[in-house]
Amino acid sequence: MIVAAGLLVLIGLGLFVGGLGTGVTALYWSCVVACALAAVLLVLTRVRMSREATAFAERAAPPPSTASAALPAAPEPPTAVVEPPAPAAEPPTPTVPAADGEPGEEDVEVTDLLLVVDARDEVLVVDEHPRYHLAGCRHLTGHEPIPLPLAEARTDGFTPCATCRPVRHVADAERARNAARTP
Repeated sequence: MIVAAGLLVLIGLGLFVGGLGTGVTALYWSCVVACALAAVLLVLTRVRMSREATAFAERAAPPPSTASAALPAAPEPPTAVVEPPAPAAEPPTPTVPAADGEPGEEDVEVTDLLLVVDARDEVLVVDEHPRYHLAGCRHLTGHEPIPLPLAEARTDGFTPCATCRPVRHVADAERARNAARTP
């Protein structure tokens, strides 16, 4: 039915173009009729599909249990409001390296990520290694680091080191810059 509706719309388009070319009003009205028929076909298709989906759901649903309806529901015990514990100021830094000897990837908070998405702060990368670092990170020892802007390092596919936490550091620096700008 959807294909038939599409064909009716194309016929309507042809009638409309024919009406424009010849100026015959009957072609315009024929276009309206063809498009109205296409709309009716689409509505009928939609109704049929929803009925089929409902019928399928009814067949797939398990029958209601008569045993559970006969037993009264036990009252629920009152629930106490439990306050979630306050998050620690600094989440623990994973010190276990990944299986391939690389440092773990920093678990980045969304708020930090939004602050550093276009940051031009410099981070250090090591060729053929997947993480970017801050100066002084212990994973840079013995390697020749390459300085890159953070946004470029992220674009190149590098991810933040969990040991030196460059995203957290740059986000904190960005927050400090924003606080200094506002009076």
